[in-house]
Amino acid sequence: MTKDIKKVLDSIQSEIEGRAEYDIKEMLQSSSAYIRSKAVKELATSDISVNRDQIESYLEDPSYSVRKAAVELLGKRGVDDELLISMLDDPNETVRATSVKYITELGLLDEELIDRISEDPSGKVRKALVEGLIDQGAEQEELKTFENDPSNDIREILKVYSGQISLDEAELLQLPKKLQKIAFASVIKARDSKALKILMEKIKAFNTPSLKAIAIEFLGTFPEELAKDALMGFVKSDDKTVALAAVKAYGKAFGYGSELLPFAESFVQDPDEEKRIVGAQILKKLMEPSTVELLRENLNDPSDKVRSVIIEALGNMLDYSLEEIVDRSLTSTSTRLKKAALRATKKLKLTSVEDRVVHIFGSIKEENSLRILAVSVAGYLKYESAIPQLIRIVQTPEISGKLRLAAARALARVSPRQLLELFGVS
Repeated sequence: MTKDIKKVLDSIQSEIEGRAEYDIKEMLQSSSAYIRSKAVKELATSDISVNRDQIESYLEDPSYSVRKAAVELLGKRGVDDELLISMLDDPNETVRATSVKYITELGLLDEELIDRISEDPSGKVRKALVEGLIDQGAEQEELKTFENDPSNDIREILKVYSGQISLDEAELLQLPKKLQKIAFASVIKARDSKALKILMEKIKAFNTPSLKAIAIEFLGTFPEELAKDALMGFVKSDDKTVALAAVKAYGKAFGYGSELLPFAESFVQDPDEEKRIVGAQILKKLMEPSTVELLRENLNDPSDKVRSVIIEALGNMLDYSLEEIVDRSLTSTSTRLKKAALRATKKLKLTSVEDRVVHIFGSIKEENSLRILAVSVAGYLKYESAIPQLIRIVQTPEISGKLRLAAARALARVSPRQLLELFGVS
C-alpha cells in the first residue's frame, strides 16, 4: 500500500506542477507587461524547466520589467553565465544594474568586466558594481578606479567604506541605513578595549534611536570577552530602543541563555507591546518550567502578537491547561492566533478541538497558509471527521495546488484506503 500511496501523491504533484506550468505559459502570452514579468518571476522560483531559447525570448521582451525578471531568473538559477553577461548591453539601466548584481554575486567578475562596467554611462549601473565589490570584501586598491567617479552616490559610498567619515550623529543621519552600518565597521576597524570605549561613548551620546540600535548591533561583532558584559549592560537600559537592540544583538552573538531569563520576565510585563513580544519570544526559546505561571498570567495580553507567542510557548512546554485557550483562539478573527493555536493543538495532540480545526481548513474565507496548516494538523492527529472535507479538497482542481497536496497527504495518514479509491487503485 505504501508504494501505491506514493504513486498517487506523485501523480497529484505532477498534475499540480503541470497546471502551474500551463498557467505561467498563459501569463507569458499576456499583453500586460506586469503579468508577463510576474510569470517570469514565478519561473525563477519554481522547478519548471526552461531552455535557452525560452530565456532568450524573455530577454528580448519589449518591456524592461520582463527583461529584468529574466535576468533575475538567470541569476537565481545560475544557468547561463554568457547570457547574463550579454545583458550588460541592454538599453535599460535597471536591467544592466540587475545584471551587475548577479554577475558579482556569482563570482563572474574579472578585470575586463570590471573595466567594461566602470565605463557604463549610467551611475546606477556603476553604483551596483561598487556595492557588489564592497559586499564581496574588495580591497581599497580595487576601488581606486571609482575615486573620481562623477556620481555623488558612488563617491559617498567610497568615502564611507574607506573610513573617511566621522561618527558624528548629524553626518551619519545623512546616510542611508546600509551606509550607516558600513561607517561603523570602516571607522572602528579594531575590536579591542579602546575601540569598545569609543563605541560605548557614541552609543550613549546618540539621540537617534535607529543609530543607537545600529551601533549596538555592531557591538555584537566584538570578541565575547568584551561584548558580552557591554551588551548585558545595555539590556538593563530603561531606553526601549537600547534594551531591545542589545537583547537581539546578544542573542544573535551568544545565543539566548538562561542569563536573559530575568530580563525576559521583566519585558513580558512591560507596558510596551514590542518589549512584551520580545520577552515572550525569549521565554519561548528558553522553555524554562519556572516561567509557566508567568506565561499563563499573560494569556489575556491585549496584543494578539504577544498572546500567539505565549500560546506556542506553553504548547511547546506541554501545558495541557492551555486547552480552553486553544479552543477559543481557533475561533478568533486573528489569523496569527489561529496559527499559534493550531501549532499548540499539534504539540498537545488535542482531540477536543477537532471540529474547530476541520472548520478552518474547510472555509474558503481563511488564508491559504492557515488552511494548509490546519490540514497538516488534522492529518497528523488522524481526525476522522476531516475525511469528507479532505476528499472534497483533493477532488477540486480549482483549489490551490499546495492545499490539495497537503490534503492528499493528510488523507493518506487518516484513511489511506479512501485516498487510493479516489484514484481507482484497489
